[in-house]
Amino acid sequence: MSGLSSPLPAPVQSRSLLIRQLIGPATLPDRFALSDGMNILRLCAGLFYAPHVLQKLLGLQASMAFFAKAGLTPPAFFLGLALIFESLSLVCLTFGFFTRWVGLVSAGCMVVAAYAIIQVRGLGWYWAQGGIEYLVFWGLASIAIAVDAWRKEQALSR
Repeated sequence: MSGLSSPLPAPVQSRSLLIRQLIGPATLPDRFALSDGMNILRLCAGLFYAPHVLQKLLGLQASMAFFAKAGLTPPAFFLGLALIFESLSLVCLTFGFFTRWVGLVSAGCMVVAAYAIIQVRGLGWYWAQGGIEYLVFWGLASIAIAVDAWRKEQALSR
């Protein structure tokens, strides 16, 4: 039992520290301070996932048909991935958990969504006509959120 209370060997401690540094803090201080415009953007980006997740859940068959038409097969698998990653983005962006990584996950969701829209409707820009304008904006905003979180985390560690 005394082995359990002894410190970890140096290589294990080093790897553990590296992993913690890579992951970063779970949350940042002042993540709900509305005087910081990036917090407002992060909250909006997270909350904007709610209707997309709900639409997929309420229209499973239509969502699977869209995924199949986009060439994302098997559609049930890709629909499941979309629900997982969009729900993760909804919760984590809204509450500010692991923001630098979830910002990148959100941007990835937008890349896949833009690909699917292009496959189904063709390459159009204006969102009101079925284009990818909104998805590009949301993806770039997600990258900005991730970069801002990374910058804030770096400032904390100094």
